[in-house]
Amino acid sequence: MNDMVTQPDSPNRTQRRASKTRNRLLKAALSVFAENGTDATTIEEITQRADVGKGTFYRHFADKNEIISVLIEQCVDDLVEAIARTAGQPRSLQEALDGLVNGHVEFFLSRQEEYILLFQGRVLLRLDRQVANDIEQPYIAYLQRVEELVRPFVPQPVDSLKVRRLACAVAGFVSGYLSFAMITMEPQAVRESMEPMRGAFLSGMVGFMERP
Repeated sequence: MNDMVTQPDSPNRTQRRASKTRNRLLKAALSVFAENGTDATTIEEITQRADVGKGTFYRHFADKNEIISVLIEQCVDDLVEAIARTAGQPRSLQEALDGLVNGHVEFFLSRQEEYILLFQGRVLLRLDRQVANDIEQPYIAYLQRVEELVRPFVPQPVDSLKVRRLACAVAGFVSGYLSFAMITMEPQAVRESMEPMRGAFLSGMVGFMERP
């Protein structure tokens, strides 16, 4: 009887396997970060959750900071897409800002682990304290999307500092409310309970953005 010869993996199969392992690590890291916070989480906890060895982790990421950066980039990219879907084609500054708030709310009501990573970690809120040259690429795309929404309805040229402060205000409003509402309410109840405060917030932001 002939011995069975094991065929080597093809490059495509190897790549798919590596991509699957990388995604498993990212999913595990997001879950552990949401439970324990980024500072307290160890690489060993991530690998245990992913059911891989520490050597496997280091084949995909240099350290914990790198996997945090990758997760943040993915989260911000997905948030930008959510904003684009909910905002649509606004006809006024009020509609543009309403779509901006709705995008944040809808995304994080359905993606609570991402909400914890970005908002409870105050990732977006730190934009207001960073100098222009110190903003990383995911946040640039985020701010560009915010600017695209409001540009047709505000005095020109668009004040980039105002855009950053608007983004921080929206992040602060949404994260501040969701931080306690999500614990005790169902998503629809959260949406309904936000309405009175959201109206006042939007009115204030319209006045802020319309000022020369």
